[in-house]
Amino acid sequence: MTIELATANEDLRMQQVWDDLVGSLIARRLESVAGALQYNYDNNSITMNSGGDIALDTDRVIFNFQYPHAAIVDGEMKLHIHFEQTSANVIAFTTQYRIQTNGGAKQTAWTTVNSSSDVDNAFAYVSGTLNQIVKLATVDLTGAGLSATVQFRVARTDVTVGDIEATFIDAHVKRDSVGSQGEYVK
Repeated sequence: MTIELATANEDLRMQQVWDDLVGSLIARRLESVAGALQYNYDNNSITMNSGGDIALDTDRVIFNFQYPHAAIVDGEMKLHIHFEQTSANVIAFTTQYRIQTNGGAKQTAWTTVNSSSDVDNAFAYVSGTLNQIVKLATVDLTGAGLSATVQFRVARTDVTVGDIEATFIDAHVKRDSVGSQGEYVK
């Protein structure tokens, strides 16, 4: 069994593959009328109203992703949102992130990235309700090390009339092994 795992690990190191980092979306006061976000329990999504402001904690979802041990050293995290697109109208997002390196000083400044459904979309909208993906940010993790934490905040910031249903946000990372040989180093 150990030999098979070692062989599988060596095989994976010879090629780089993409994988998903997934987690749940959370936000403040989602049961309140204040803010631009609400839970949609019937649809298993978060309703995002237009006109959100990244500076307001009631208008943004927050989450953290840890850079996996199996990811390539000095790689990147490609963050994107999955949502239900119901028209060709432009939906805009503002994303903020900061990288917390283990053993390093706490980062307090946020990097801001703007994206939209007409430029950063994965699929062309034609009609009906499309399960759309919009790229939000590419985070360079050069020098961040294994298990670095990337903190995110995302708001819908366009003025297009109508709500969207966000089903989840995830990130793609490139892996080159099944894990790391050491607990804190690759």
